[in-house]
Amino acid sequence: MGQLSLIEEVANHKKQQSMKNKVIKDLNAGDQVANFLAVVKDIKKGKTMQNKDYIDLVLSDKSGEITAKIWEDNLNNCDTFEIGDIISLGGKINTFKDKNQLIITFLQKANNEETSDFLPESEKDIDKLFKIILDHVNNVQNDHLKKLLNIYFKDKDFLKRFKKAPAAERLHHAYVGGFVEHISEMLELADSLCANYPRIDRDLLTVGIIFHDIGKLEELGLNHTIYRTIPGALIGHLLLGAIMIDKAIDSIEDFPTELRVKVLHLIASHHGKLEFGSPVLPQTREAVALCQIDDLSTKQNVADKVIFANQDSGVDFSDRNFALETKLYLK
Repeated sequence: MGQLSLIEEVANHKKQQSMKNKVIKDLNAGDQVANFLAVVKDIKKGKTMQNKDYIDLVLSDKSGEITAKIWEDNLNNCDTFEIGDIISLGGKINTFKDKNQLIITFLQKANNEETSDFLPESEKDIDKLFKIILDHVNNVQNDHLKKLLNIYFKDKDFLKRFKKAPAAERLHHAYVGGFVEHISEMLELADSLCANYPRIDRDLLTVGIIFHDIGKLEELGLNHTIYRTIPGALIGHLLLGAIMIDKAIDSIEDFPTELRVKVLHLIASHHGKLEFGSPVLPQTREAVALCQIDDLSTKQNVADKVIFANQDSGVDFSDRNFALETKLYLK
């Protein structure tokens, strides 16, 4: 019996070691996990109908996200933690509303883990996409707009942040390099649009595309996960972006007043609808174009992510997607 116990102990140890190498997308219902590493992305505390405490979490790594729960009976087995912390946990994978959910029985904070192990990254060649952006910057002919672009594109610290930034916290291009990916897609879409609508001011649209989400560099931060900063939560990227660009324009001598207004209008109106956060609706050719190009890049990225994430699900349709307002056919 002693020998059998030793064999079982070795087998369990090997199973736990293999679980340490798994990532969220590898987890399946019924799996027991030990020493599993993830990042805390969201925390919500609540009480059951029996007035018992529990904590709902969203955990992430570079492969994706999973919801998790700590019931009151296990709270004493868990260290205190905050959003952005790397945690090492034990528990079991259950299903809740047809999705995996991690029931945590033990949790402690982990130390000295590399951020890159947990942050999702663009699958594309970011240097190649950044060159597309630089080519468009160099093709701008308007002297005042060129000076505005150069304030940022001659700043090495800005460019370092620009190339690493995500384009969103969760919705679209929500990974390291996502900002460059989103902007380069939009610029190439604009090339086709301008070829068919030559009255569009290409220089103005280019500047609008490059700067429309510039406030996200202040709205979003990176540690072990993508998180919303305090200015991001209290002000938002449209207003942050408008403030940034308005200050930059102040440093350019004799920048035309009407051109300033048109540039700021592009940033303010690019969400397209008042209920989506824009204080004004698009009211120039370039603003209409920017709004539609932004929407196309966003929704195609969301559709691609949903279909890819569900490719092995064995069902015909995805769940209804909030951004797309529909289900997606997966076959």
